[in-house]
Amino acid sequence: MIAYSKRKGSNTVLVVANLDPHHTQEATVSLDMPQLGLDWHESVPVRDELTGETYHWGRANYVRLEPGHRPAHVFSVLRPSTPQIGGSPTT
Repeated sequence: MIAYSKRKGSNTVLVVANLDPHHTQEATVSLDMPQLGLDWHESVPVRDELTGETYHWGRANYVRLEPGHRPAHVFSVLRPSTPQIGGSPTT
């Protein structure tokens, strides 16, 4: 797996991708919260731009990615000023 983030101002994108095209991969993704403009103890809602699902992520996050089904997450970090479009349930 590979995980990376991009932050510009208040906009942050987190990407986690399974690089193995044949096998499901599982991992705990650890975030450097201050680099994302957050305190270590905070959690933040993230919206998967591929599925529309919303999750709450903090410093450590379990991820399971399956080739052909869900090979990646592309998350937008939702902050108070970020509009929530679609009204997906929070999981």
